[in-house]
Amino acid sequence: MNFCQPRAASAQKVGHMEAYLTVACILSGFGIAVLMFRIQRELHMQERHPDSPNWLAWADYLVIGSIALSLLLVVLPLVALPSPGKQALAFAAASCAAATILLAGYPPAILDHYRIEIGAKRKGDRNKGEPIEKVLVLLTAFIAVAVFAGVVAWRLAL
Repeated sequence: MNFCQPRAASAQKVGHMEAYLTVACILSGFGIAVLMFRIQRELHMQERHPDSPNWLAWADYLVIGSIALSLLLVVLPLVALPSPGKQALAFAAASCAAATILLAGYPPAILDHYRIEIGAKRKGDRNKGEPIEKVLVLLTAFIAVAVFAGVVAWRLAL
């Protein structure tokens, strides 16, 4: 604790850290559960159809990105740094926002991948990335990057 800082500011900083850590842990925990389910499904399909290719859908990379942001740019710096500064807190806030957006984009993208509701009229073999799935993943990633940059800029300007 820096004794030159007023206690109210220090308490507020700790409150932000706890909030970011909570959000990041929830998002990464959910993401890891989803990813393990998807990997289990792909392994099961590989056992049943050994000649068929197995892969992660494009949508799954939204989950992987969310996990990586949550753990590497929120949990790791806030836990490892002795006194995270303004920059670390700005990146933590931005990472939480971007990871949330990535996970929010997962359901419509995976629904299209499996042709449930979205893309239900397409016929034939499924591909690693279905056409609408690709658009949804790229759009979600673009929005997440834009929000990340916006939150970092806004937090550092305060």
